[in-house]
Amino acid sequence: MQCLLIACKENAKNQDESSSEKSEIKTEVNDSITHKDSEITFENYKSEYTATKKKADIDFNSNPTAKDFKSAISEAYKNENVNFAGNYIIATWGCGTSCISGAMIDVRDGKVYDLPSDDQWEGIGNSYKSDKASSLLITGFSGYGIEATKYWKWNESNKKFEFIKTVELETEDQK
Repeated sequence: MQCLLIACKENAKNQDESSSEKSEIKTEVNDSITHKDSEITFENYKSEYTATKKKADIDFNSNPTAKDFKSAISEAYKNENVNFAGNYIIATWGCGTSCISGAMIDVRDGKVYDLPSDDQWEGIGNSYKSDKASSLLITGFSGYGIEATKYWKWNESNKKFEFIKTVELETEDQK
């Protein structure tokens, strides 16, 4: 598995700039994001995954986010394969300093759904982890003396994320 971290420009003039203009860092996910004391794993939230032969056209009218971030969503959809819950492609973009937001596109019908947003962190934090055969989304934030992971389950029947729990780690600043 890999985790995508995106460093954002503060006060960006155009939030819909292409991802090639953003600083992207892919890094191996270590045990800190899955936490050894956690019982929550991708295997506990299996989704049926079948390779998609043809992706549906993106339905930009299905969600206001789709219109606002058309370039970022289009680029991810074009360049990525299913990477979440059996039928979805996750697209992310910067939403401020140390923050990413995103959406996911259903390859079956092209509808766009927002990733969970959090009042504690802007967007989804600054990292995420997903699996093409699981409905579990793991979001993380590390910085400013905070290190925490949040677990979300995609409910396919009502097309919404359900919050599961937060796991906070003690940082060096807190010791």
